[in-house]
Formats: sequence, C-alpha cells, structure tokens
Amino acid sequence: MVRKASQYNYAVDPSYEGIDIRLEETSAVFLSMNEITRIYYYKFEKQDKRRAKERIRDLFVVGCLTALRYSDYSTLTKDNYQGDYIIKRTKKTNVDVKIPAHDYVKEIFAKYNGSIPCGLCIQYFNKYLKVIMREIGLNDKVTYSFTKGGKLQTVTREKWELISSHTARRSAATNMYLTGRMRTLEIMKLTGHRTEQNFFRYIRLTGDDMARAISGDMYFRK
Repeated sequence: MVRKASQYNYAVDPSYEGIDIRLEETSAVFLSMNEITRIYYYKFEKQDKRRAKERIRDLFVVGCLTALRYSDYSTLTKDNYQGDYIIKRTKKTNVDVKIPAHDYVKEIFAKYNGSIPCGLCIQYFNKYLKVIMREIGLNDKVTYSFTKGGKLQTVTREKWELISSHTARRSAATNMYLTGRMRTLEIMKLTGHRTEQNFFRYIRLTGDDMARAISGDMYFRK
C-alpha cells in the first residue's frame, strides 16, 4: 500500500523499502485433482427439491477448474462459455481472461442448459460448502501454526473446516502448476499475480508436491 502511494506521488518515508516484513503461512488449503474428481462425482443421498447441495458443489467445481475468484465464477452465464473457452472480464481487476474449459466445466454447463447455478451470497455459500465437504468426507487432519499475542500457536483442524469459496481459485492455480506443463507466467496471466514471489506464496506446495513436479525433468535423467 505504501509503495502504491509512492507511485502516485504521495509523500512517504523512503525508508519503508528497508523494512523486512515476514509473512506467516496461512491456514489456507488446496484440493488435489483427485479430491476435485471425488467431489464432482459424489452422489448426495438426501437433497431438497432445488438440489441445493448439488448446485453449490457444481459451482465450486467450476471455480476449482478456472482459477476465477468467487465474484467471477459465481456470475458466469452462457455468454461467457464460447467454444471451448470461458471468457470473462474479472470484477476485481477489470481485465479479460480466456480460460480453456475443463471437461467437467463443459459437463456442468450442459447440465444446466448452457449456464451454471446462480451464485449465492458468499457467506451462505461458504457456510453450506463446509457442510457439503464434511459430508463428502474431506476429513484429513491439517496442522498449521500462527502467532497470537507474540506466542506461536499450533492448531489441527479437519480439512473440510478450512475449505471456502477461495479454496477453488487456490486449488486451480496449484494444480495448474503441478501439471509441469504450464509455465508460471502463463498461470499468472490467469490468476493476476504480478510477481513470482507472490504467486509461489499463494499456491500450496509441500516438499513432496515440489519433488513430484520436477521429477520428470530431463535434469534427473542420464
């Protein structure tokens, strides 16, 4: 924020550039492609007449495969689905993005006659998304640490408790990177990240994930 103020010629103390702010890792999680597939094919036993659980699930899967923010993937219409692409002017950054449509996304558009379920208010969506993820059984233990009152605290939660509308976008970005076939700058064009430092802080990679991502490189061959 201070840097942006400086760019617009506001008076700021130039010493701010020498300040080293250490950012803690957040409790944010991502969903692997196997988990997204499991979510997509899950059969709900009990639903209301509007099939609310199924509609929320389908909308979330679209987010998991497009890297769009909730404000964008929850407002997609048939006009945004052109050929084999999702074309959308993003609400936050006001730029046009063109995203290849995953097969699941194509099936969801077809399922709802060329559109997708209308977006709910984000609070309602997040509340019932957790209920759905718990029912599906995403209950792996996730342990994370944070500083509170100057003291380091460690907390363990079940994965479904940490899933929200934004998990979709983070999952898409992480899974795109893990394919090993997409260049970082290409993914950043979709996510809107301006620096690789911020991009790698945003996606979620464990040491095992990174090892798998680079294991196929020719560097490790004779």
